[in-house]
Amino acid sequence: MGVDAETSKAQLRARIRSERAARAATAPESRGVEAEPAVAESAWALVESLWPDLDLNGRSMLAYAALAGEPDMDPVVDRFLAHGGTVYLPVVTTVGQPLMFGAVTESMATLEPRGRWGIREPSPALSAVDLLAEVAPDIMFVPALGFGPEGARLGNGGGFYDRTFGPQGEVPMEREDRMGWVFGVCFSTELGLPGLAVEAWDLQITSAVTDHGVHSFD
Repeated sequence: MGVDAETSKAQLRARIRSERAARAATAPESRGVEAEPAVAESAWALVESLWPDLDLNGRSMLAYAALAGEPDMDPVVDRFLAHGGTVYLPVVTTVGQPLMFGAVTESMATLEPRGRWGIREPSPALSAVDLLAEVAPDIMFVPALGFGPEGARLGNGGGFYDRTFGPQGEVPMEREDRMGWVFGVCFSTELGLPGLAVEAWDLQITSAVTDHGVHSFD
């Protein structure tokens, strides 16, 4: 008997979470995020390539607050803010609903864990529709447990990014006229996950930032 798609995804999630837990256990930071800032360095190098003068006044970013074991984007967020940019983070308000978004007004270290999953979040202020209409982020970093060979994203299973930015979501990311540069974020060992195919509702991403730089999917 073959393994169905959801079972396969569950197995992949379990494997990657175990690997990330082992990584987090050896990390020096108290939150247990990645032991080396290689992914953040790749992401910041990308920012520098887009805006070489680093005058980020009027520029905006959508990022995320890392959970234990996830690639840590805190240094990227703090540097973007220090250079005059504006940063928004996703906020989970209701299970089964699209994400909301809030601005980071100080450093990432000032945010406290909150909600069901203990994610560090600002106060929710904007829906995805409002985020695109009022902010229109210039660059977006989307977390993932990994990606299939063609860019199928493996999320944590809550479906929040699919409901928000997927083809059937609140603001489909495929509408290129409404989106800035969009990059997934994962470790290089989490690329090319076997048996991961894009479903009709799945958020699909064309490039990912890893500890080995930017990877583009075929």
